Amino acid sequence: MGDWMDEPIVDPTLAQRDRSRLLNASSPLVGSPDRDPPPWVRWLFRAGAVVTGAGGALFTAAVYRTDHEAAALSAVMVLVITMLLAGVARPGMGHRSTYAGRYVVPATLDSAALGLLARARQAVMDVSGSRVHRLGLLDAIANDVVLPERLWEIACLLRTHTELRAEQAAALAEVMTPELAAVLEAQREALDLSVVAVAGRVRELEAYASRVREADAALRVQELQKSNERYRDLLAKTGDTEGLRQLIDQADALTGSLREAIAAGQTLDSELAAGDPRRTPGAARP
Repeated sequence: MGDWMDEPIVDPTLAQRDRSRLLNASSPLVGSPDRDPPPWVRWLFRAGAVVTGAGGALFTAAVYRTDHEAAALSAVMVLVITMLLAGVARPGMGHRSTYAGRYVVPATLDSAALGLLARARQAVMDVSGSRVHRLGLLDAIANDVVLPERLWEIACLLRTHTELRAEQAAALAEVMTPELAAVLEAQREALDLSVVAVAGRVRELEAYASRVREADAALRVQELQKSNERYRDLLAKTGDTEGLRQLIDQADALTGSLREAIAAGQTLDSELAAGDPRRTPGAARP
């Protein structure tokens, strides 16, 4: 569970290289808000780069007169250290500042938001891991493009919900006045409407995932039917003509169920692809 909590939901419009960099970050992205180090820290690293570069150059020149190999090694080390110090001193270094706003870490959400995100993420994983998806029986565009986009939009809205709930909790701790109470009430109503809308979008994903699971089950049944010939032979040898008829009727019915399940899944993922999230109250794209 901890790994899932630290794994970010990344903006699907990011380049694949940047997405991989965020998903494979060596350290968790959870922590302080995305911002650069204080100016005095950057100034300190700049000064270190200058001192290292100047001192290293003088030392290398002095060593060069007696030992060329040592001088070359010294020059390389000085260059590397200077570049590292100068790089750290630059603003906008690190995942948090470079990709600010382009990822959402589940661990930063409150419990209400985290519950909805977990349901949405599980639904998307169920679809992407289904056999009917891997076999190309569903619309690949809806599954590979629309679903990650929907998950990202939901994650962004849930992040906003978390921030606004924290803001309201802080305001409630202050001295309550009629004016403050009126403002908080209006804001709480708007937040509640958005939460309801996001919950509805999560249920849509879950409904789609349920259809896909049904199609997977029907596909498995169809595969098992391939061995029906052996059972028919067995029944024929034992003279059970009634059992034979029932087996044939069941095979016909389940074949029809498979076709209906796959057709229903294709209809639903087409609806997902054609849906406009801006028509959902409180669900504007962040």
